[in-house]
Amino acid sequence: MKQNYIYIILFISFIFVTLYIYSSEIKEPLEDYDETKNPKLVFNGHWSGLFCNINRLVNFLVLYPNTREIDFNVLASKTHHKPFIGENIEIFSKLFQKYKEDIPIDTTYNYDGLDFTKFDLTHRKAYEYYNENRYKLEPYNKAFNKYLHLLPHLQERLDKMVNEMRSDCQQVIGVFVRSNALADEQPTGIMPTREEYLEAISKLDTFSKKTKYFLRIDNEEDYEFYKSKLSPIYETNIKRAKSNKGDAPHASGEYLSLEDLENTYLEIALLSHCDILVHCVSNMASAALYMNMNLVSICVSKPAAQ
Repeated sequence: MKQNYIYIILFISFIFVTLYIYSSEIKEPLEDYDETKNPKLVFNGHWSGLFCNINRLVNFLVLYPNTREIDFNVLASKTHHKPFIGENIEIFSKLFQKYKEDIPIDTTYNYDGLDFTKFDLTHRKAYEYYNENRYKLEPYNKAFNKYLHLLPHLQERLDKMVNEMRSDCQQVIGVFVRSNALADEQPTGIMPTREEYLEAISKLDTFSKKTKYFLRIDNEEDYEFYKSKLSPIYETNIKRAKSNKGDAPHASGEYLSLEDLENTYLEIALLSHCDILVHCVSNMASAALYMNMNLVSICVSKPAAQ
């Protein structure tokens, strides 16, 4: 009987060790990186929002720069911050072209956003990639430019919007404001105030250069305030919440349209074509910054206390 207990304990120990090794391989993909492999990535959606998923995908592609093919499996859901089109509809393929090199695949990685324990480009840690540290986004920029290409009709729309935004001015200042629902993502847990945004903008050279503003603002309340203070502005017709209390369109419990999905992405892509970005900590701001390494980062969120 005692010997049987020993065997049972050994068997259970073996199971735990096996699970630990498996978990380590999944959670730290860089450690088993093999540059001789030609992998295919199946990217499954993380429970968070659209741009958190995009950033996690780009993070994987930074870790695996020899990825030869990508299959998207990021599914829409009302409860997981991606309420676009309809339940369980794959949404990344509605934005991006299929990436596939003419090279035989010899292994497949089936990952989602939870498979990264060292993913820093999100939540409060993202602050460390802003301002004078934005050079750290260079690997993300290279991976993004290599692997993620808009569908042709969306690229045409973006090009047209960029030309309109940049016409008749010498510089464009992007002003990116999120609602109070994102307070927890700020290093101090507090959203920057309107006064802090305006103070940062007042320090910029808007006199020697003909300046236009692009306001990427979540809610009508803040949008109307900044619109009254800054001009001229480039306007888009994205849906906004009525106030900054967190009543965002994607939290309505209803599915948004394909056009809403496209507009959500295109507004951030458009933001990346500004010259200066005045912003808080956000997955959207992070994406805009690695899309264009020439975009100046002015983060008005306060750093965490040392």
